[in-house]
Amino acid sequence: MLEVLIVDDIPSQVDSFAATIPKEELGISRIHKAYSGKEALALYREQTIHIVITDIRMPEMSGIELIREIREMGRKVKIIVISGYADFEYAQSVVPYNTSGYLMKPVNPDQMREMLAGLAEEIACERKLQQQQQRDVYAFRENLPALQGELLNRLLYGYVIPNAELERKLFLLSLPFFLQQEVSIFMVRLEGKLQDYQKWDKELIEFAIKNMAEELLQDDFHLWFCRDPNEFLVFIVSARERTLASEKHLRSGMDSQMAALKKKVESLLSGSISIAMSDKWMPFPEGVPGLYRSVIDGMREIEEKRQSVLLRIADSADQVQIGTLTSLYRPPLLIHMLDTGNWGQAEEKLTEIFNELKSKNYPPEHANEAYFAIANAYQYMAHKKGKLLSEFGESSFGLMPAAPSLKQLEKWAFYMLRSLREEARDSSVKQAGLVDKVHRFIEANTDGNLSLQTIAAHIGLHPAYLSRAYRAETGNNLSDYIMRYRMELASYLLRSTDKKIYEIAEIIGYQAVPHFIKLFKAFTNMTPQDFRDRTELT
Repeated sequence: MLEVLIVDDIPSQVDSFAATIPKEELGISRIHKAYSGKEALALYREQTIHIVITDIRMPEMSGIELIREIREMGRKVKIIVISGYADFEYAQSVVPYNTSGYLMKPVNPDQMREMLAGLAEEIACERKLQQQQQRDVYAFRENLPALQGELLNRLLYGYVIPNAELERKLFLLSLPFFLQQEVSIFMVRLEGKLQDYQKWDKELIEFAIKNMAEELLQDDFHLWFCRDPNEFLVFIVSARERTLASEKHLRSGMDSQMAALKKKVESLLSGSISIAMSDKWMPFPEGVPGLYRSVIDGMREIEEKRQSVLLRIADSADQVQIGTLTSLYRPPLLIHMLDTGNWGQAEEKLTEIFNELKSKNYPPEHANEAYFAIANAYQYMAHKKGKLLSEFGESSFGLMPAAPSLKQLEKWAFYMLRSLREEARDSSVKQAGLVDKVHRFIEANTDGNLSLQTIAAHIGLHPAYLSRAYRAETGNNLSDYIMRYRMELASYLLRSTDKKIYEIAEIIGYQAVPHFIKLFKAFTNMTPQDFRDRTELT
């Protein structure tokens, strides 16, 4: 609700203006009256004023002086200036103070009403924008570590990002890394009971390790952290002082810091960890995938031997670099494409995976790795439909035995993708009781959030799927139905109850009354008040 301040040195003028303002229609809760600039300034300091209506000519403190004082306070407020015809040129001096409107005496009530309605809608939009910006900032800060981790994972697996785009992302995500600087990698593996924690508790453990690493290394190094698909904690490091950072100096500094990190983590968290660190410093970002492969191979070497190891990985001429399937784990993952119905992209993803398997001559174990990842995505889609994967296709397909040949795997993967796609196509336009469920939810939550995402969450479907299915069943967009239902309910309430306009707006889910009035007029070609008046006459 809005509060308005009317200022004029003639009390009858103030009372006249206040009497012509339709408070309920415009969503105004209170009108304050002041008969001088000083009195108005005192009220403005004490109250939350949204709109000021002031005469330009007043004794002691003029309207211009009042506006200047208000603007110097820094609060956002809409200001309407009222003046006689002779003062028009004088009134132009308020332009630098960002006034919102100008009315000539004698003031036309319809003009004032129209101007106030426009300002009320502006304020509602500004509030909504401010709230959205606040939510966006909060969401960004809340998700910043995840966004940083996602970008690092892409670089670890060799995802090519154009330099300009990468520099922009580094800036937006507050990452103090730059192109071609020397970087290294170390990796932490949780062991024993630290590995047995549930997801939420494990994330807290990882967060604690990250903080300990930053505390120990922050004087000499910048850190960038993520959890990779193997659930290792991966840190990229760069030296703060590049001119003094010889490779030998960096190596000795890292050795002592890693030993200190291992000791501190195991002492404070009462569990064991192993740390593997690269012996090399390579240019960023080109050298990152190679550093990552060498360290993860070193970490795998100690996997079956013993725990609580501190290991430096040195390049070896005879070291076998098995590598990882880049395309299999590069976002977006196959399961996410299937879940959102992006069948064309899913087919391209499979093509990319098999092209990589063929081009690099990976050993059979990698085909097995690809099979389990693809089968997991397919099982998820089948179970979501209430079926077993073995129910799709001929008996020779469905779930394959482990360790298939690459040729078998490729044939199976594309066959199952087609089967799942056909099943989705057959059921995409028929959902038993879907429309009834949607309509019942809308009717029960008219005064709440009726976004596509909210309705889809209640029904238990993906928003994109719900939108397509509803349109296929009814021939209409869901948003159009919600709008029509709200406007029809508003018409009924205006016709059959004595509820105030702002109350009806709240009942059907609109907090900004001017916005509701605008939508209602577009729907009926009448304002709510006109509709009510005409209904009472019939």
